Amino acid sequence: MKNFFLTRERTISRKLLELAMAIVLEMRYSKQEILEAYLNEIYLGQDGHRAIHGFGLASHYYFNRPIGEIDAAQVALLVGLVRGPSYYDPWRHPERSRARRDTVLALMVEEHVIDAATAERIRQQPVGVGARDVARSRFYPAYLDLVRRQLRRDYPEDVLASEGLRVFTGLDPAVQRAAEQALQQTLARIERDYGARGKLQGALEGAVIVTRVDSGEVLAVVGGRHSRIAGFNRALDAQRPVGSLMKPAVYLAALESGRYTLMSPLDDGPVAYKGANGQVWRPRNYDREDHGMVRLYRALAQSYNQSTARLGLDMGIDRVVDVIHRLGVEREVPALPSVTLGAVALTPFEVAGMYQTIASGGFASPLSSIREVMDDSNQPLTRYPVAVQQRVRQSAVYLLEYALKEVVRSGTARSAAARLPPGLVVAGKTGTTDEQRDSWFAGYSGDLLAVVWIGRDDNGVTALTGATGALPAWTELMAATSREPRRSETPEGVDEVWVDPGSGGVSAEECPGARRVPFLVGTEPAYAAPCSGASLWPGSSSAPPPAREEAVPQPRQQREPSPPQRWWKRWFGGG
Repeated sequence: MKNFFLTRERTISRKLLELAMAIVLEMRYSKQEILEAYLNEIYLGQDGHRAIHGFGLASHYYFNRPIGEIDAAQVALLVGLVRGPSYYDPWRHPERSRARRDTVLALMVEEHVIDAATAERIRQQPVGVGARDVARSRFYPAYLDLVRRQLRRDYPEDVLASEGLRVFTGLDPAVQRAAEQALQQTLARIERDYGARGKLQGALEGAVIVTRVDSGEVLAVVGGRHSRIAGFNRALDAQRPVGSLMKPAVYLAALESGRYTLMSPLDDGPVAYKGANGQVWRPRNYDREDHGMVRLYRALAQSYNQSTARLGLDMGIDRVVDVIHRLGVEREVPALPSVTLGAVALTPFEVAGMYQTIASGGFASPLSSIREVMDDSNQPLTRYPVAVQQRVRQSAVYLLEYALKEVVRSGTARSAAARLPPGLVVAGKTGTTDEQRDSWFAGYSGDLLAVVWIGRDDNGVTALTGATGALPAWTELMAATSREPRRSETPEGVDEVWVDPGSGGVSAEECPGARRVPFLVGTEPAYAAPCSGASLWPGSSSAPPPAREEAVPQPRQQREPSPPQRWWKRWFGGG
């Protein structure tokens, strides 16, 4: 209790507070939950300036493998370290460590965790920790993992095994450190704020990918919360449902068709779709409410499920899947209605590739960590020039970006605006999956694109949305690294028009509430709102449209759930 929440001062008041907190803990939590929280925080060693806390991190540190893969001998060694990590250090004092391990083995036999024969077999073995240089912190293991994979893809093994090969990468150490810090601090804050109710203590994981918008060069890769330990690279290998991150593909299909504009009214009423198997699909909004008729850009900004599903069904699922592939997703995507709401599992790296195409105005470029490879005589083996291919009409992507900027201005990511530097215009999308198992945010500024995923390796519930989990980490990262706001020149085939958000008609800059909205040429509103004159748009009618503002109410703000306050503040007050 003292190590978790209190100081080390020796006073009566602190002792009484510790006693009261212990009583409250035992009343509210089972012994199993308290033990689990303790095991996730107990000090088990020191790696340079970094303390090793918790059995999960210690498993990586001593054995270079996750906690779920260690055997009884290794469990016994870790348990033995609890008594004194320095005194029983298996590298400096292997005999002490072995004797302590054997003591724990005897206790495991007494408690029927293992049998006597297994314990005796283990006693004949050395402590079995990994090599010290392997266990020590490494710089950027997740990024180097990507480099190795891309080298193996492009070169035969005999070339890679030759001496003197030099590889120049796009790694930006400052961006890498900022990404690691943003993820670690966000996970720590979430677990702290959720307190000792404990379900998230040590269970959360995450991943980050950062690229350069203009080239697709990978600047940073974070494969997990313990970013300096090589292991499972979640940025490259964790295939997770992306949820609402897939919605931009639906809206892009609609905008690209010319049948819809950003001001088109969408029906956000209940949806019921009967599939070929007879089952009925009924998606619901996150807030479990219907929002009536909403403008298309608002439906995406507020991440409404019902209007998005209806839009995707109207466009045709095959067309939506085609857009997903053109954005850069190479794996098979099921042509099912649920794909409109993100029932697709992708890695953070794949998501970054998809959003890279959007950030590049519809031009796809493969993400690469390697700039150049040179042989031992300083001759280039291969240069990696920027390869660009237009996949989506730039004009349609420009319209989509308007809505993605609105996500941050007034939508589900609006909380980021206060934490970003003034003037840093960004665009992006939150993502939350069923039962809040995965929290995503993908977004970009003028120079950087970043994707953040937060979740659990066991696919457990996190109670986090995209806005309460991944978004704060993304915001902290971009605030520390990005310097260029998002500025986009109006592409050919697009006209910018002042419109009245209520009626959808042509308006003027001086009219209350008017906003400047891009349209594909030929899809601009054909009528004028009352504030403006008909001359603002050739051929427009000054008569008000049949659907007035009351027919398109401003959607109710969806409130993202906030993490509860720390329980001891509620009981005892203080900071």
